[in-house]
Amino acid sequence: MVSYEFHYFEAASRGDLPRMLLEVGGASYQNVFVDYAQWPELKKTTAFGLIPKLVIVESGGARKELFETSAINLYLADIFGLLPGDGPFERAETQSVLSSFYDLEGKLFDQTFFLPTLGQRKTAHEKMIVETIPAFLKYQERFVRGQYYFGDKLTVADLKLYSTYLWYRDMHGARNPFETHAAELPKLNRIIAILAKGKAGDYAQYRRDFGRFFWVAEEWTWTFV
Repeated sequence: MVSYEFHYFEAASRGDLPRMLLEVGGASYQNVFVDYAQWPELKKTTAFGLIPKLVIVESGGARKELFETSAINLYLADIFGLLPGDGPFERAETQSVLSSFYDLEGKLFDQTFFLPTLGQRKTAHEKMIVETIPAFLKYQERFVRGQYYFGDKLTVADLKLYSTYLWYRDMHGARNPFETHAAELPKLNRIIAILAKGKAGDYAQYRRDFGRFFWVAEEWTWTFV
């Protein structure tokens, strides 16, 4: 039986969707937590100077390592049947949805988290909440083609949506754009409600928060404790 190790910090962040895929896929896996203080040294030993890292442990004991979040997500989606179809177009179309979310995350990181002053971070986040994220979500709403993103089948695209919702809920609470623009996003919120009642929701409620990584609203930033 194949098992997995997921190497990352004690945080959701870039580890959220891979862990959710492992949970929904019913995989045998363990979290191998990376100590933030030791990361500078460990960084030198990784393929691209980055984590997360997924280790695939074959039944015979052979081990394979996979880096880069986007590659890990697509690999696990393929393994657990969470792609809309088997062909190259279906795979590429799924990747297009995921890539759009990665682009939004890139904007969030580049334009908000690393600004030097509280005032700058607050202004940038307010723009994200009021303008950037709602506009992005309206395009996602238009894309949805049924009960889920790709009709009647649950896919990694739906799980990415749910993990994004959780991320904004963590940061903004009742100001989460999924909540404040709920009337404009019925399809997206329907998917979120369905997933919240299943394995993804069980993971979100019981195995997502490791008690080390917190959003500090007064500072508009994340911190490890």
